[in-house]
Amino acid sequence: MNKEEMLTNIREKAALIKEKRKDPRYQKVMGFLVAKGFLHTNEKIHLRPNARIKIEDAVWAGKYVEPRILEVLPAAVMRLQKHFDLNTCEDHELKNAVKKLVEKKEGQFYGVDLKKIEPWLNLKLKDGRVKKMVDKKIMKSFRLRPETIETLESLKNATGKSEAEIIEKLVAGEGLEPPTPGL
Repeated sequence: MNKEEMLTNIREKAALIKEKRKDPRYQKVMGFLVAKGFLHTNEKIHLRPNARIKIEDAVWAGKYVEPRILEVLPAAVMRLQKHFDLNTCEDHELKNAVKKLVEKKEGQFYGVDLKKIEPWLNLKLKDGRVKKMVDKKIMKSFRLRPETIETLESLKNATGKSEAEIIEKLVAGEGLEPPTPGL
């Protein structure tokens, strides 16, 4: 293949991608990811911060139009679950990628190394209401003896901290000091 044939081939592919960028699936997915702050683009695109995205559409857009979508998709699904149609999701690659990200295992998602996806889990998004994955709390319940509960209550009253904060500090090995009266 000579230089001219290669340039012709590249121009044809570029024209095809330019045509695919007009596809409503791409427009919706990219508009959502740009609005939320996962991706940036220099092209004019209608922002859709409240869109509900089909996983198949996002994967299609990532495979055939914009590969960066595949790089952020698992993180976006983990952080913004309500915006994705997961009930009908048949994409086993995505399910495996999310599972491996939760378990902090190595793997790939459509050829993208999961190590490249991890930073997107803790990226500060435009929407300040969405917490980073490291800041999200996990619900746990414990059965404690009544005297332990009493001690916890007295520490809560003495320090002015919540019971969860007290337990977190004790587990982390940080000491608890009651506030100095009069300050």
